[in-house]
Amino acid sequence: MSKTWTLRLELQRLFETLTTKVYYEGTQEPGKYLYLVFELNEVSYADGKTLMQLEVNIFDYGTNKRVVDDLADMIQEILNKYYFINNEIQFVVYKGLRQKVEENDKEIIRRRLLFEIQLHELKGE
Repeated sequence: MSKTWTLRLELQRLFETLTTKVYYEGTQEPGKYLYLVFELNEVSYADGKTLMQLEVNIFDYGTNKRVVDDLADMIQEILNKYYFINNEIQFVVYKGLRQKVEENDKEIIRRRLLFEIQLHELKGE
């Protein structure tokens, strides 16, 4: 299995402990709220370490912003300094920016969270 795929599966598993509607890179079903979408982007690679950016977007619909903010708080708390290792990869996550994103439809509530991931692929002997 690829290092990115393994990383993605672990993130999906973590997010699904917090909410049931978790999607990767725009695979969400339109009109289904509250949901979370995440994507990974490679920033750099050097000396066996891949630096990645994790972007998490949380969406809800209505006027109650508390649900989105509570979920964003939980994600930041769980992911900041989260460390994972198995026989294929190891990675650590660090909290970055948190932003309120304005949508054209004013009833869409959206929070954007950014994280840095330092990912190492473990080589078998």
